[in-house]
Amino acid sequence: MKVAKAKSNPLRIAHLTPAYFSPDSVVGGGERYVYYLAQALRTAGGFEQCVFTIGPDDGLFAQDGIPVRIFRNESQTHGAMNGFSSALWRELSGFDLVHVHQSLTLFGAYTLAIVKSLGIPAIGTDLGGGENTLMLNRRGMELLDGVISISQYAHRLISSYFSGRHEIVIGPVDTDRFAPDSRVTKSPRAVLCVSRIMPHKGIDRVIAALPSELSLTVIGRVYHDAYYDLLRTMSMGKDVRFVHDADDNDLLCHYRSSALFVQASTARDIYGTTVGKPELMGLTTLEAMSCGLPAVVSDTGSLPELVPDRRFGRVFSGHAELTSIFEDIVDGKWPTPGAAVLARSHVVQQHGMDAIGKRLSLFYRTVLNELKRSN
Repeated sequence: MKVAKAKSNPLRIAHLTPAYFSPDSVVGGGERYVYYLAQALRTAGGFEQCVFTIGPDDGLFAQDGIPVRIFRNESQTHGAMNGFSSALWRELSGFDLVHVHQSLTLFGAYTLAIVKSLGIPAIGTDLGGGENTLMLNRRGMELLDGVISISQYAHRLISSYFSGRHEIVIGPVDTDRFAPDSRVTKSPRAVLCVSRIMPHKGIDRVIAALPSELSLTVIGRVYHDAYYDLLRTMSMGKDVRFVHDADDNDLLCHYRSSALFVQASTARDIYGTTVGKPELMGLTTLEAMSCGLPAVVSDTGSLPELVPDRRFGRVFSGHAELTSIFEDIVDGKWPTPGAAVLARSHVVQQHGMDAIGKRLSLFYRTVLNELKRSN
């Protein structure tokens, strides 16, 4: 007589984030990242997940089948990264592990204190939201049981503040959704930039180097009016178009119909302002490559890590190098034949949902097993 194996109960994972991806909160890569990470973990199986976040009022909705609980912000300090809610004291009870996103913020410090007081293991991730003194100089990060960094660059910024187990996980990307479509006609001269319109995103550098033979479409919301006015002035006489209201389907169409993706972020913007943490992970660059777009990126932050193969990715440091790359494109010298296939294959294998889900699952379980052995 065969005895059926008992199924182990799924691990309960709570993702904590001070903002969520929505026009009602914040439309940014850090906020989308939390959803993507939860989706990737779901592909690995064996987990129940919930996202807890902060907003002006209590709420509940589902994002791709994963529940998202919104708690009313009880903080008197302005800014999404400073929000918190005492409701987390009761809601987190029963979870096996908590992942604190934007962990270097006031939100991160507050929620980590709650998590540890409840005796729940905690993983932290910096998504660029802050540099809280309690978490860094006061060594609050050492309360974490593990750290997930979203790039080598992101890890270097915090490595001196945390001595425990860490993992570098670049991605994930939904490579099923962000995929080429042979029915879509590509424009061989179409350059695409997807970015919030802010000075440190370096869109001015793309426009300045753009030759007359190429067109540029910039997709992104305006977060700096004076900079946007400057970009429009620089665009006069060039084939440049701005799109501010593209939804996810529109964005996918642009990825599929363009010939090249450019991300030109800079650590020192056109106004001379120094940016502390530019591009911890260029998510839109990975999405574009997943759709078969060769990518040109600046040498800023994590961006060079995303294009390890010159056949489908180029890195520039200044105006002269970007101009030279555009000339190679116009002259047909780059990208190489098959670049689209190579770009997509790289993202699927290294940064896709399945690949990241397996790595994340292993990291979570390793941290939990080590804690069990030490207790």
